Parts: sequence; C-alpha cells; structure tokens
Amino acid sequence: MEKSKIASRFYLDKEKDIVVNLIEEKEDELTYILETPNHNTGNLITNLARICGLKTIKNKKDMKIIKGTIPASINGDNEEVYIFRMGGIKVANIYKDGRVAIKATIPAISKTLMSQTKNYNFSINETLVKSYILKKAKFRTDLHTHMNAMLPSDCLIALGLVHQVRYPLYYIKKLGLTLSEKQEEEIYKQREEVEKLFVDSDLKGKYLTRKIDDNTFINFADFILNNLENATENLKKISKSLEILKDGQAVFTNLEKLYIYRYVFAKGTESKEKIELNSDLIKQIPDKDIKSITLKMLEDKQKESPYCKNNLRQDKLLWIAREYQRQGIYYVEIADTVLTKKGIPAIELLEELDEIMPQIEKETGVKIRFLVAIRRIPLTIIKDNLTNQNYLRENLNVLKAVSKSPYVVGSDFIGEEINDISELSPVIKEIVQYVAKEDNGYTIRIHAGENDSLRDNVKKSIQCIKDGLEPGQKMPRFRLGHGLYTEDLDTEEGKKLIEEMKETGAVLEFQLTSNVRLNNLSKLEKHPLKRYLENDIKCVQGTDGFGFYGTDTIDEQLAMQNLLGLTNEDFMKMRKVEDEIIEHQEKYFKEKSKKFKEFLNGRTIREAILQLEDEIEEESKSNKMKLRLNNNILSEIALKDKIVKLPTDKMPIIIAGGSFNARNRETKVEEKGRELLKKLMQNVDSDKVYFVIGHQMKGYEKEILDIEKEINKKFEVDAIIPKTISEEVKERLLDKRLNGVCISTESDEFGIYKSFNYEIFERRTSIVIAFDGNSPVSNLVQEAKNGKGKSRIYVNSANESLKEKANLLEGYVVPFSINDDVAERILEENPEIR
Repeated sequence: MEKSKIASRFYLDKEKDIVVNLIEEKEDELTYILETPNHNTGNLITNLARICGLKTIKNKKDMKIIKGTIPASINGDNEEVYIFRMGGIKVANIYKDGRVAIKATIPAISKTLMSQTKNYNFSINETLVKSYILKKAKFRTDLHTHMNAMLPSDCLIALGLVHQVRYPLYYIKKLGLTLSEKQEEEIYKQREEVEKLFVDSDLKGKYLTRKIDDNTFINFADFILNNLENATENLKKISKSLEILKDGQAVFTNLEKLYIYRYVFAKGTESKEKIELNSDLIKQIPDKDIKSITLKMLEDKQKESPYCKNNLRQDKLLWIAREYQRQGIYYVEIADTVLTKKGIPAIELLEELDEIMPQIEKETGVKIRFLVAIRRIPLTIIKDNLTNQNYLRENLNVLKAVSKSPYVVGSDFIGEEINDISELSPVIKEIVQYVAKEDNGYTIRIHAGENDSLRDNVKKSIQCIKDGLEPGQKMPRFRLGHGLYTEDLDTEEGKKLIEEMKETGAVLEFQLTSNVRLNNLSKLEKHPLKRYLENDIKCVQGTDGFGFYGTDTIDEQLAMQNLLGLTNEDFMKMRKVEDEIIEHQEKYFKEKSKKFKEFLNGRTIREAILQLEDEIEEESKSNKMKLRLNNNILSEIALKDKIVKLPTDKMPIIIAGGSFNARNRETKVEEKGRELLKKLMQNVDSDKVYFVIGHQMKGYEKEILDIEKEINKKFEVDAIIPKTISEEVKERLLDKRLNGVCISTESDEFGIYKSFNYEIFERRTSIVIAFDGNSPVSNLVQEAKNGKGKSRIYVNSANESLKEKANLLEGYVVPFSINDDVAERILEENPEIR
C-alpha cells in the first residue's frame, strides 16, 4: 500500500486506533484497508474481523489488516455514495467530495475488551453502535472530570508546540524518538553540563541517569518542526504515550504513569530559547488534526485576539471549553489538586480564572467550575514529590481560603480507592462544618464504590457527612463519584442504602468507560445504574477525563444506551438532575461573585487570599485533632531487620491467596489446593525459584511456610508489604520462617499490587498462581499480564473475580480447578524451575 494512493482516511473510534484507509484503484469502486497500528497483539483486529465475518491478511510490516472493496451507489438525490458496512451494519457513507458521514462507531469500552482477549464475546450490535442520541435526552454536563485528563493527545501536543514547552531527554529515550543530527549533538552537549550539577548526588546507576535525563531538555517546537523528516513517527509515539494503555485493561499504576507523561504538556514549562512560529511552518506538520489545532492556537496569539496573552493553563482551559462546546456541553466541574497548594500555586489559578473565564464563556457558552481535590492517600509514584505529613491540615486550610472564589464550587476526595473512607471522617466533618457555617451552596464529593474491595464505602461516605453535622444543621449538597460497588441492593442492607440516598439527596456520578478501562468493571450486566434509576436515585454522567480514556460525553452516553440498555426515559430522569444542578449553580455563582467582591474590598485576589490563608493557618495551630484515623505503624521501623532485596538470579513464584481480599473477607484453604502447592514445592528446585507472598501471612500464602517445614525443604519466601501495617500483621511477619520483606511505596494494603509490578512484573520472568481474592487480586493478575517481563499466570476458576478475569484474558491466563492436577501442568510449562 503506497501512501500516495490513499484518497481518504477515517476512524472508527475516538483515539484513532481503528483506521480505515480509502484507496481509489478502479472506477466506481473504493478499496478499503482497515488497520489497528497502535495495537501490537493483533487481538483487536482479529476479534473485529471475526464478529463481522471478515478475514485478516498481513501487510508488509507483518501487521494484520482487513482489506475489501466498496462499490459506488446512487442515492435518492442522485449523489454518488460509497456505503461502508461491517457485519451488515452501515458504518459510514463516503462521498465523492471527500465527506465521510459516520453512522456507527466502536466505543472505547468494546475496543478495550476486544484488545485484551483472544475470544471476545460481545455481539456485533454491542461493538458497532449507532452514533446518535435523541436531542431532548442528550446530557449537557460533565460533573466528574479531572484537570489534566481532559484534553485529547492532539490538543496537548498542539499546546506543547505553541507554548514551546521543554521536553525531557528521558522521554525521548523512553519512547524511542528520533532527533535530527544537530538536535542530538546539542542535547547531549547540554546533558554533559547537567551531569555536572549532580556530581555530588547520592543517586547511583539508573536512578542518577534518570535524574540527569529528566533535567536535560529540548524545545518541543524545535524538536518537531525542525525535525520534520522524523515528525510522523515521533508524533505517533508521543500521542500513544498520552493515552491510557491500548492492549487491554489498565490498572491505577498505568493511570499514574500516564499523568506524568501528560504533565509535560498540561503543566509544561516554556523553553527559554524559542523558535519563530509561523503558519507556513505549522502547515508542514504531518498529522492533520494536530496541524489544524496548532494553526488555530497560532491565530489566538495574534494581537487582535482576546487570547493573545494567554499562558499555557489559560489556553488549556480555552480548549477544554471549545471541546465541550463541540460536544454540546454547557456546564463542567473539574477536580484539581492545585487548589490545595498553599500560597502562590492555588492563587495563580484563581487569578487566571478571574482573568480569562468570562471571555471563554462568552465565546463557547461553556461554564467551567472547580472542585478542591484532596488526595485520600499521598501520591507515591513521583519519587521526588515528598508529601508533607500534615498535608490534610494544609489542604483544609487552603480549601477554606480558595473557596471564597465563585469559580470554586466544592471539594472532592480523589485517588485510588484503597482505604476506608472512615479514616478521613475528621476531614469530612471539618468540610461539612465549613459548608454549614460559611458556604451552604458548596458541594462535597467523595469518590466511593469504584472497586469491590470496599463495598461499604458508599454507605460510610453518607454516614461520615451525616456525622459531621451538628444538631439543627441540614445535609449539604453532596455527590458520590462512581457508586459502582455497594452492599447487594436486593438485601435489607441494600434497600436501606437506597432509602438513605433518597432521604439525604445523594447524587451518584457514573463514568462507564473509565470503570472498564481501569479494571474496575468487566461484566456490564453487573452495572447498577439502571437499578438506581428505577428507584428514583439521582444520577448523572461524567467522563473521568475524556481525553484520558479515549471517549467524550456523547460516546459515554451512547455506551450507556447501547451497552447498559438505558432508555430515553432513563436519560430524561438524569437530565432532570442536571437541570436542578445547573439552575442551582447559576444562582450560586451570582451570589458568590457578589460576596467575593465584598470580601476583596479593593484588594487584589493575591493579597486577600494570602492574608486569609495566614489567618486560617494561625487559627488552626491550636487544633490538634488527628485528621486521619489510622493506628498503623511504619513497616521500615517495625521490621527493619527483615528488609531484603528480592533475588535476581531465581524465578519468582507469586502465590496470591490470603492477602488480596477486601477487609473482613477470609481465604479458606481447601485441602486439594494445599496438595497442589505441596506437589509443586516437592518438584521444583529451591536453588532456582523463590516464593513471593503478600503481607497478611494467611491462607495459601501461609501454607507455603507450613509445607516447607512439612517436606523438610528450605525455600526463600519473601513478602511484599505496605509501607504501614497493623501491630497484628507485624507479629505475623516476624515469623522466623519468612526470609524477609520488601516494603512497598504504598501505605495501604490494597495498593501493594503496584509493587509486585515494579519489583517483578516489569523486570523479570515470573509465575503467578492466584487462588483467591477480589479486586486486589484482579489488579495483580492484570499487572502480571501487562508487565514487560513474561509472566505465566494460573488462576483458580472457583473464585468469581478470577474466573471473570480469566474469561477476559483468555489466551493469556490459565484457569484451573482445585481438583485438577495443575501442579503437573505448571511444571511441564515451566521446565526451567525443576
């Protein structure tokens, strides 16, 4: 296929992963070539071909493609049109003038599930879905999204070009990008100077190399525009790095890494040395979407434009608004952690909003408001980002000051839901009291019910808010983000929860695509949204960051319609909730704007907020209340004599069954399962393998130590444990039979799967035998599948979570029954461990 022959191109998904190239080879006929160049496993295109009754062939790059022809037709207006169908479904009308009218698309959810299994089982109608919604039922808000997850990769790249951000050498090396000879010479010369700055650093080896590369930069505009011969491939790789994992479901580890890649553009620092930008140069960008956006951004920089002095963040907000305008969205609430940062960082955001938002609203009609985003647990992935131990107190103090701004309409508790929300009940109470006494239109949001590890977090979130009230105070406005997992709604406890939601006015926010792509939902029939609507619970839609998850508000609503079976009546119920929220927020903004002007009293925003922050901080010094209710102790102190590094000269065998449960869920050891482990241990070479378990020292994980003694055969057994543990867990880990512990950067037990990934799955070949667990074990298995090191995975199909994961990862994991002789299979498939 020669590039010059391509007459046109369109995509079947938002992320431009499913490409349809159109080629004119014969009169009255188009040849189409469908390819999935961003997906390396071949699962996506293989599954798509199978359900559509088509065949795949290989191209010159040894990648699978689907090739076919489309005959010319004549419609009722005597227009020549080419009708592209797949599996009997009309996908697009293609016209002679180059127009392509898309009639059906592939939702990000279906694409994700197709890409990670060898046996996709959705129907054609759940895969290629109609691309329209009844106008009166269309949503007009995005009430659940995050600041740096919103823009698609094309727009982020354009921002990087126009603002000429610094692009680190680390990412050039990591992504395998190509510099021009001149650029390579200059950047490595710069690197030599940067290296001198770290000559006395305590960092060694790859950590020092990473630090130096992170601080060696090239102007991104220079890198792309003065290196056009490599721009096509470079832009493809950069775009891919700004989107969530392609070949299957991701986990929170992938999300955290993705944010770091996006920060280069979304929170970028402009280069000191700039190049001249002009339309002629921009027009040479090979990607038409990036080119189009960049040209418009360049136009915005002209002197006559109201946006000519915009900084990067203001341009980001402008393009967020323009994107929502395109989607028909009028009101948005964005959670942003910047609003918890003391002093200038948060204040600068307020100043920029005050300066630019009126003009953005005038152009787009989109109203953007903000929630102060408090992390439920400290961020651990950025190693140099040391979180203040008193960060919750600082966050609360800043919240009370910045919430004077009319653009700040609420608070949010964000981050991976791996801790009991009750731990934060003192923080919630303080916000509830702030709302009751100072700002009764303010909204409290809590991320709850996102995974099945903590099913009572939804109920506990409501209770924490209620417990925060004093006699005579009314419930504040509050929303629960996700609400996917709760007590069984058919039980008495579930029915009580529904009644409590009604009584308290709870609003639930649902983000279907992010739930699937982040490994929190696989069986769509389990989704509770329709059940909530039947019980008249207030529900709304969010995207969780449409650019992040390859969706938008329209695709999200289409997915609800086609995959969850929501009707127009259901949508109208959700629209009614939107109407109430929009009406309240318009009135609230006017009232708060008036109060804010009075508060400023002639002072600048900076002067007034800084002064208020100082006053609140001084007042809080006498408040010694503990803000996190957790009595855990530091593992590195409690177990300082047991800390080890995992071996690199042996094969790790990970046993999961005891440490990967929701709280109050115990793993029951079956005798047949114990016999399986015993046979395996009797037949492997202890000099070639070692066992890795979790922190609980229970269930099948503890059996490893008991069997070792029983068969009188010594193995190295190590545990990966959280940063903090209870006294009870500490005592169990002091067992002399346990060789040692490797301490995770994660404080909470449900987050240790990330350290299994970092210490094992990303670095070496391994074997995983998963007996039991729920959401944490599902994440562990997904990490093992996604990791760079080859992992052979065996899962107990008697466990519902593992059975579900095995079905989704068919061809990548081996399901087993306790009654089977899976030990023999493990030994046969892994002869190197004998």
